[in-house]
Amino acid sequence: MNLFALVPGLILGLGVATIVSALIPRQAHLSATLDRLHETTITVHAPGDDSMQHRVGSWMSEHLPNRSWLKVPTTDLRLIGMSVDKYYYDKTLLSLIGLLSPLVLGLFAQAIGFMPFYIPGLLGLPIAFWLWVSVDQDIRKKADDARSEFTRAVAVYLEMVAAERKRGATAARALETAAAVGRSWVFLRIRQELTRARYAGVAPWDALHALSQEIDVPDLADVAKIVRLSGEEGASIYETLRSRGKTLRHKLLAEEHEKANSASERMQMPLATTLFVYVGIIITPLMLNLLSV
Repeated sequence: MNLFALVPGLILGLGVATIVSALIPRQAHLSATLDRLHETTITVHAPGDDSMQHRVGSWMSEHLPNRSWLKVPTTDLRLIGMSVDKYYYDKTLLSLIGLLSPLVLGLFAQAIGFMPFYIPGLLGLPIAFWLWVSVDQDIRKKADDARSEFTRAVAVYLEMVAAERKRGATAARALETAAAVGRSWVFLRIRQELTRARYAGVAPWDALHALSQEIDVPDLADVAKIVRLSGEEGASIYETLRSRGKTLRHKLLAEEHEKANSASERMQMPLATTLFVYVGIIITPLMLNLLSV
């Protein structure tokens, strides 16, 4: 008996068992519910996808071992507004696709007499692992882009808060009024946090400081620290806010220049290769003519 013939069946059975077990209704867990109460963003799911997504995500969250390489990037997920259930659902779905697709291809190849079906099926495991890891890479890239956009918006927010303070607004009022001006998702996130803090009786600068730690944007914490001086000690912060905003803009401009220089350096090799090929196209006929003489 060929044992390799059993491998695709085992892989297919494992995938079906995973899907079926995820679809079995489970009781709600109090710890997961309490964790969601502390999230800083409201994630809205489509009516048709919520049940499947939650069951798969909760099952994976409970049964995966506690390992460092399986750690959930909660900071990045909070920043881009993705729930943990959606995170595990995407990883599971892509991994199953990568695991079963080579098997289906192998069955088709065997049906036409091209090769045994278990040869392409063995590629399922590395493909599934690569797709599992690719979700983390995609989230990390989205979070880095969102963090950069958030930092640029904070530079504008600093100027707006300074302008409100110069007009005589209180520290708390300046933070809320400045956040109400912008229409981007960054200002919407700040407004949500300030509104939540107002109803909870929390100082707005403390709320912004907590938000900066949750999403790993330290420049927002600088705003909170500066405004706290005015709210708690009555200090004049207009010039401090303007100076911090100017420093942050210069920092962002320097980073943009560095990225542009890096992109230019990466283009040097393709340009040199293209130039070499172009020169070769011109010189080759001349060399052939000289050699034929």
